[in-house]
Amino acid sequence: MKKLMIIMLFLLLINISGCGFKDIDKRFLVVAIGVDKGEVKKYNVTLKLIIPTALVSPGQSKYQLIHYEGDSISEAIEYLRSEIDKQLDLGHAKITIIGEALAQDQISNHFDWFIRRRGIQRIEYVALGQPSAKDILSLSQQSERLAGNSLILSFGHEGTESSFIVTEYLYDFYERLLEKGKDPFMPVIRVRGDTYEINKAALFDKEQVKLMLDPNDTRMFKALLMKKSNFEVRVKEDPLEYTLSVQHLRYHFKIVTPSNGDPYLQLDMKVKGIAEESDTIQFHESWNEIERAAEQSLERSIKQLLEKMSAQQLDPLGFGLRYMATRHDGEKEWEDWQSIYPKLQFRVNVKVTLEGTGEIN
Repeated sequence: MKKLMIIMLFLLLINISGCGFKDIDKRFLVVAIGVDKGEVKKYNVTLKLIIPTALVSPGQSKYQLIHYEGDSISEAIEYLRSEIDKQLDLGHAKITIIGEALAQDQISNHFDWFIRRRGIQRIEYVALGQPSAKDILSLSQQSERLAGNSLILSFGHEGTESSFIVTEYLYDFYERLLEKGKDPFMPVIRVRGDTYEINKAALFDKEQVKLMLDPNDTRMFKALLMKKSNFEVRVKEDPLEYTLSVQHLRYHFKIVTPSNGDPYLQLDMKVKGIAEESDTIQFHESWNEIERAAEQSLERSIKQLLEKMSAQQLDPLGFGLRYMATRHDGEKEWEDWQSIYPKLQFRVNVKVTLEGTGEIN
């Protein structure tokens, strides 16, 4: 009996396979993926591969850039496998960049592969590259210690924290493509000299880019989207001209549809901040006048942004989602909102409380 058990155990051990994973030195870690419109075929896929080194120092990041055209993203990647000597590992990709030309049509189809593909992280960042994703991935900043790390730090809030940089994730972008009443957006990356410039945002309908926000609108869009403070606003209201550093921001809104009047959105915001970089000494000025100037400037900026998005039927702030959540008419809610939004009036009320003038008297 004992011999029989030993024989059976031996037979079981024969069927046990070894490790199914390849060693790290036999893999290429993909840190960034770029997808552009191909010249001959549908897609031009670019992969940024990190090359591990024993010494890590600024400006010495080593990487390999490979690209190939294919009628599908999976086809292009399969061809890329034949150009390298190691296994491609897509699970370490932290950012996907879409070229500007590709973002002009059927954006939902381009992201289908990223959602279905095993190994792709849903929490990776997504961005729009101008003029192309390949141009963005080809750049390596001098301060970069690891390949692609400067972009990851820009969006991850672990490095710079800029009021111009909006962060978008793959899972949220795809949800916005499918969700009624909430449209997708992306930060825009451009190359300026030997560095990146990230200070714009691209707004999409469910299919393509419809509106490109300038830096000032992008800053205000981020403040409304994230309810994020710690940004500066230039106030120009005759005779006052100064910079308001926003330390605290809070707002709420409601959509009103009166039976005998035009529908409107009432947005009430409270801001606390410090007056900085003034052209004149303001310590002895009436703070009420300084606050009122900031209120007028913010109200005008917010209203212009909301009207600009409404004119293009874009709703990245989720006003439509709020409207449907507060009504009880089933599918008719969405039909009603589509007719209401183009003619929706925006009433913005901002209350600014000045905490200081940034001066020592």
